[in-house]
Amino acid sequence: MAWSKSISLDVANKIFSAISVTFEAGGEEGGYLARHQTKCLRRPTLTACCSAVLTDWVQVKEKI
Repeated sequence: MAWSKSISLDVANKIFSAISVTFEAGGEEGGYLARHQTKCLRRPTLTACCSAVLTDWVQVKEKI
């Protein structure tokens, strides 16, 4: 998946709220954090963080 434009923190939180993932700015360390239950993922940009959530945490289940 290619990301051609940036995304805002507010929009990312709205989109990913359906799967209970929240995003926040990394504070003093910089970057962005994605949180889901006990998992935490850090990336330098919000776009990279959203992309990593999709590739690392989201699984597509097929109906059989």
